[in-house]
Amino acid sequence: MKRSFRIFILLFPVITATSSCQKWKDKQAQDLGFTNTYCNIPSAVNYNWNFPGIEDNSTCVFPSDPFTGNYTFEDSVYIDGIDSAILYGSIGFSIVKRDSARFDITGYCSSRSLPFTANRYYHATSDTVLAGGTQLFCRELDTLNGTLDYRPADSSLYIEFTIKSDTLTAVHRGRAYKK
Repeated sequence: MKRSFRIFILLFPVITATSSCQKWKDKQAQDLGFTNTYCNIPSAVNYNWNFPGIEDNSTCVFPSDPFTGNYTFEDSVYIDGIDSAILYGSIGFSIVKRDSARFDITGYCSSRSLPFTANRYYHATSDTVLAGGTQLFCRELDTLNGTLDYRPADSSLYIEFTIKSDTLTAVHRGRAYKK
C-alpha cells in the first residue's frame, strides 16, 4: 500500500503536467439563431442596440446624423428688460453634416455658417471660436452661445441661442420642424 501510494505521488505531477500541455480545442461554434443586427461603434447613437445579434456597423447612426436636414424655426425672442417674448417669425435653415459629430447650420445667417458639435444623446452645442465659450453670430459684433436638442419622436429641434451684441442680450428660443 505504501509503495502504490508513493508511485501515485510520483506519477501524479507527471500525468497532470502532461495533460495540461495539450492544446485547447474550441468546440464547434453554435448557431444561436440571431437574425437582428447591431452597431458596435461606441460613439454611435445606437451603440449595442439589438445586442446580442450579428455585428453590422453599417447600421450605425452617428450623433450628427439625426440633425441633418432642412428646418423651419418658429422663433421667439426674449430680451433683457422686457417681460414677454417677442414673436420673431419663421426662419428657414439647413443643417449640413461635417463628420460623425460635427455639423454646420447654414441659411440662418446670410454671411456665415454656424458650427455645432453633437453628442450621442441628441444634444448639440455651439462650437467655441472666441474666448469665453462663444462664437461669432451673424454680425462681427454679435456672439452666440447656443444649444440644440433633437426630439426623435417628431424629428424636431428645441433651440436656445443666447446672442450678445454691442447693445443688448437676446435669447432666441423655440422649436424647429424638419421640412
